[in-house]
Amino acid sequence: MNSMLLEYSLIFMVIAIIPCLYRIIKGPTIPDRVVALDAMTTVIVVMLGIYSFVKGSVFFMDVALVLAIISFVGAVTISKYLDEGVIL
Repeated sequence: MNSMLLEYSLIFMVIAIIPCLYRIIKGPTIPDRVVALDAMTTVIVVMLGIYSFVKGSVFFMDVALVLAIISFVGAVTISKYLDEGVIL
């Protein structure tokens, strides 16, 4: 029963990526695209966590942690660049 619920949650996460991809491609402004990319990486990190739990492997949690850190640093860097026009 629990594995079935986890599989359904993975399916819903894949469905949640679709609006993010649409906003990344069709976003009217660059900040919209940055927010959509950040949301998509958050969904992917959650998917990796669920998949790691289902498979019982710690490796996927390491990948999720690295992806979350890179996503955060990237979002902060792009936000600073869009605000100030320079990255120092």
